[in-house]
Amino acid sequence: MPSPSGLSYIFRLPLSIFSSSSASSESLSYSQPPATDLLVLLSFLFLLNVVKVAANYVLNAGIIAEIILGAVYGTPLSAILPQSWEVSFTALGYLGLIGLVFEGGLSTDIQALLSNLPLSFTCAVVGVALPISFSFALLQVGFGSRSLEAFAAGSALASTSLGTTLMALDSVSPRSRQSNQSSTVLVDGDKATAHVQEQACTNVENSRPPERSLQQSRIGTVLISAAVIDDVIGLVLVSLVPALAEINAQTGPKSNSSLPWTIIRPILASILMALVTLLVSRFVLRPLFWFNDIGERWCAPRRPGKPWGFEGIIRNQSNLGWGTRSHADAIQLTLTMLTISAFSVIAFYTGSSVLFGAYTAGLTLSYIAQPPASCPDDTKQTRADALSFEKMYSRTIGPLQDHFLAPLFFASIGFSIPFRALWRPVILWRGILYSILMCIAKLATGIPVLCWSIWEHSRGTRSGASPPLSLDVADSVEMTVRRPSSETRSRSSSQDQNPSPSFLLHLAPALFMGSAMVSRGEIGLLVVQIAHDPQSSLLSDDTYLIAIWAILLCTLTGPIMVGILVKRWNRWLQTGIWR
Repeated sequence: MPSPSGLSYIFRLPLSIFSSSSASSESLSYSQPPATDLLVLLSFLFLLNVVKVAANYVLNAGIIAEIILGAVYGTPLSAILPQSWEVSFTALGYLGLIGLVFEGGLSTDIQALLSNLPLSFTCAVVGVALPISFSFALLQVGFGSRSLEAFAAGSALASTSLGTTLMALDSVSPRSRQSNQSSTVLVDGDKATAHVQEQACTNVENSRPPERSLQQSRIGTVLISAAVIDDVIGLVLVSLVPALAEINAQTGPKSNSSLPWTIIRPILASILMALVTLLVSRFVLRPLFWFNDIGERWCAPRRPGKPWGFEGIIRNQSNLGWGTRSHADAIQLTLTMLTISAFSVIAFYTGSSVLFGAYTAGLTLSYIAQPPASCPDDTKQTRADALSFEKMYSRTIGPLQDHFLAPLFFASIGFSIPFRALWRPVILWRGILYSILMCIAKLATGIPVLCWSIWEHSRGTRSGASPPLSLDVADSVEMTVRRPSSETRSRSSSQDQNPSPSFLLHLAPALFMGSAMVSRGEIGLLVVQIAHDPQSSLLSDDTYLIAIWAILLCTLTGPIMVGILVKRWNRWLQTGIWR
């Protein structure tokens, strides 16, 4: 009997949890799962959400607890979960990763993405070049590893975990928005002065633009696009490591013949896919979507003056409730699944990244659903909200992704950690030292942001343009209203001990960028597993464990640093040129 194809294998993965060894080859023998299996499954899924909430409350980094729980339940520690379950959960978790990346594409401001592409590309190049350079300096020169070992380890640490970055932003952004919504309480004092201050505070509040999440801000757009570029470069390195292993195992001209194409193919495929998607979306998909308003007719619910679906069905069966929000969501969800599937398959078979395809799919749907410029201003925002694929995704798939698929993805990272072998003394101190160096290498991605911020600020100062109203003005007014005059004087006398606002306007986005790029994850683990394969022997056991230490510690510390920065300096991340 021929072996099952890759597609049928994927669809059979979730069923492997309850499969029976006595099942026939023609059908699955259904049997009641043992009570112990059900209890293990229930406790694992339940605790994934419990520890996430607890860790988010303490550290603003729930993904850390999910990774640790995966290691506890999985093969590295207790092996409570059978390995067949771990394989199934890994496949389901990767669906959650695709959903996270797709949702990141939906929430990305396309205009901001294109305008900040040079900065994003510069940050991505710095984030790839420094880890590889530092790996050669420490592993080869300091620890005596071979050059191919240093390159393979540096390649594993060069890629940023896009899913971890997006989840870290999701965990801190809602809390930071809530923390800024504080009420103003007047204190006893001069009523006339208080009235003037209240009017000033009201005017400042009215002058603020609507607050956006970090993902939609300029610095968030730069971060996500840089992480996507990092992912594409990481894919190149994933393809390059097996080729280097083959070259290491054999000699001759045939071993080097496919190396240039191995390097060029992922880059060329990603660039061509981005260009073709841009052209097709602009000149084919968007005109088709808005041809006779067919896209809005099906993807937006019925409202006065706008039917839903076929007018005959609406006219004859309106009493059945056709054209509700649920019906429109079903059409949008169908288009979403078709688009994700098409882009992911194209990306996979052309040699690009499936995650790059998912991100491009989100950008495409977000772009084609935007109302045209000819739409009247008084109805443009209403139509945009009704057609928003992002809001539809959060209503339909969002709960499943947040509480099931995404936690399984981070737990699957814990499945891959060789926990017991990490604690040899020489591996421990070398791994921690290498981790610190890899954190510094990714923190350096904030240097282009710092230089860019200072350059744009100085250029605006030279041009004589007045800077936009920033949040520190509003906060100073609110604090004056809240506090008595004696406390205000005490606060003003201690301002010299705090960093100046202009300094934080440049430093906070740079530190945020570097901290958010620190996390590694799925691609790093994939690279080290390929390089450590016994057939390739590209990584020795010690170098493999040192690289695992660095991937683990960077993945754990990155979200913690992001949470601390956002909690302390969130208002400086969305003001000035980074608004």
